Amino acid sequence: MQRHITDRTRARDGAIRAREYQRFEMRQGPNAASVALQKRPHAISVGRLRQYLRIARGRTAQARTSFS
Repeated sequence: MQRHITDRTRARDGAIRAREYQRFEMRQGPNAASVALQKRPHAISVGRLRQYLRIARGRTAQARTSFS
């Protein structure tokens, strides 16, 4: 009878241990620095806000009739 494939012993080196540690850390959640960046307020310029509101109200861009 042959041994099962999972019965083999394999040498664990530092790379495998580091990979497993990294996988464990990634599962723990986002980094504190990443969360802090996401919570920072976002500045929207007044001009951009005006354009968003204009579009939301259904107004289209107005064509200029004279070039000064």
